[in-house]
Amino acid sequence: MNPSSPQFRQKAGWLIGAILLTVSVSGYFMGLRQTGSQISMTRPVSLATPDPQRRAALETSSVPVAVAYAKQDWLEEGPNAAWRNHLAQLVQPAIDPSTLTNVTEAGRAQALAERASRRAFDGAPPVVPHPIAQDSSAACLACHGPGLAIKDKVASRMSHALYANCTQCHVPAAASVLLSATEAPLLAALADNQFAGAHPSLKGSRAWPGAPPTIPHRTLMRSDCLSCHGPRGLFGLRTPHPERQSCVQCHVSDAGLDQRVFSSAAK
Repeated sequence: MNPSSPQFRQKAGWLIGAILLTVSVSGYFMGLRQTGSQISMTRPVSLATPDPQRRAALETSSVPVAVAYAKQDWLEEGPNAAWRNHLAQLVQPAIDPSTLTNVTEAGRAQALAERASRRAFDGAPPVVPHPIAQDSSAACLACHGPGLAIKDKVASRMSHALYANCTQCHVPAAASVLLSATEAPLLAALADNQFAGAHPSLKGSRAWPGAPPTIPHRTLMRSDCLSCHGPRGLFGLRTPHPERQSCVQCHVSDAGLDQRVFSSAAK
């Protein structure tokens, strides 16, 4: 057959069209199959084959049941069954309100001294008492967002709203000794600084004996009272009734500490 004849060109066109149609249809169905496999990859996959008989035997008998290695559920019964990969998923012990007792004067004084050791003055942001290695505030929020207790270490919950740059106010504890004797120009510039921080108030005043005490500190950036006075706070500052949510319903703020401006009385 002559390649230049119209019949040859027509047959060649039909053949090429059939090949393209076959490839298109095959690619379409293969794409659908691949999409289904990708969806199945996002679903949780069990490492063990479900065995209802073994589950029933475990619930009714105290004797361990010998199973095949392939049916061993390592997620629930393996050596890392209780492992938690994220700090936010750590199981926190429940707080029993009946175990909370009133704090003694000595315990309260010790808590106030520990609190003051991490602040330049009363009302200043506390310093960070541990090394800081982070690129964003997410590392701080992992512990200080919900408030965590890990053995004898307690990360108190934030007492204010979320701000993105934590280290703008909370500086490392070692930053207080940055200046040295060799930095004479900087020391000379600070020589005339007469700033003196406020002294902490020991107790809030009461309107009458037995009345709730007023808040003995400023309330700015301290909207969450349980951050310091809750079960995760210092022992000497904990309240015996953390289950009550509206603190300022009974404990009102001090007008002098909040620096309120009152108009003079009308003559």
